[in-house]
Amino acid sequence: MRSNLENNSPNTHIPILKFLDCSLRLSVVPLSVATIWITVTNDQENSTYGTIKFSNLLGLKYMVFISAICAGYAFVAVVASWFKCLVSKAWIFFVSDQVFPQQNFLMFLS
Repeated sequence: MRSNLENNSPNTHIPILKFLDCSLRLSVVPLSVATIWITVTNDQENSTYGTIKFSNLLGLKYMVFISAICAGYAFVAVVASWFKCLVSKAWIFFVSDQVFPQQNFLMFLS
């Protein structure tokens, strides 16, 4: 069994890693869409403040905007990972993967 693992080239594991990467990135899209849907459609009634809606609060608008950017980026990254000409520019995805989590972190701090 051990000899079979040693004979395999490292390139045989790339499809597994590619599938894992794409599935993790694709899982972001429905979660972001669900976040946007819940945020936009939720209304709260309060005797002190009256009706609180998505359109009344700037923080909720920001959260919806960032969620839409994250969903779009995840979808573009999945599509781009299947094209050879874009995969060769892996530094683009590395840099953008470092920037987008910072935006989400700042969103939750505010």
